Amino acid sequence: MFNSKKSHAYLLKILLLLFCASTVLFAAKVDKIISKVQKKYQSTKTIRIDFKETSRFSLTGTETQIDATLLMEGKDKFRLESEDQVLVNNGETFWRYNKLDSQVLVDYAKKNDQDVMLNEFLFDLKDHYFGQVIDEIKGEKGKKYLIKLTPKPSEQSIFTTVKIWVRDKTWEIDRLVYRDYNDNETEYVIERTAFNPELNESIFTFTPPEGIQVIDLRF
Repeated sequence: MFNSKKSHAYLLKILLLLFCASTVLFAAKVDKIISKVQKKYQSTKTIRIDFKETSRFSLTGTETQIDATLLMEGKDKFRLESEDQVLVNNGETFWRYNKLDSQVLVDYAKKNDQDVMLNEFLFDLKDHYFGQVIDEIKGEKGKKYLIKLTPKPSEQSIFTTVKIWVRDKTWEIDRLVYRDYNDNETEYVIERTAFNPELNESIFTFTPPEGIQVIDLRF
């Protein structure tokens, strides 16, 4: 006699095994993609990234947009230039030039307080986030992976999720979207990435323009 209860239990067991297997495969896939992305950026001595940053504020329904350029040598030396500010770090000293306030703040370089999410993010993906492939997008210029990243509990991150779009085979990131606990979003659309451009060491120091107020926080 056909036993429907045993049949249903058997079917459920198969479905659970398939689900677990697919979960393991997807986990292996996202780990592979993230490893390739990390290798791409970590093996590069210098990088130039031209991008558009858009900030969307949930409470007011408004957004702001700026164009910016990030120059990096490793993850500790960088120079970020945008329309309203310049941030420079040579690994020891950190300068923040606010063009609107005509003011420069000088401080010791602090890895956890650089306000440049891209440089730390590109190098430390696997250490700080859990990843999940949520879509594969096929287009004329090839395939992209859409990956959702969730900060590990130990990170105490101000962001709930980060989404990144990664190009297949080249393993370059061309878009990122951060979402915080207030549902505000910060989006980076990377318009151009140059790997190993020649960068003069003087790029990673900053000389304040004449007439600009300098506040040195190191004393």
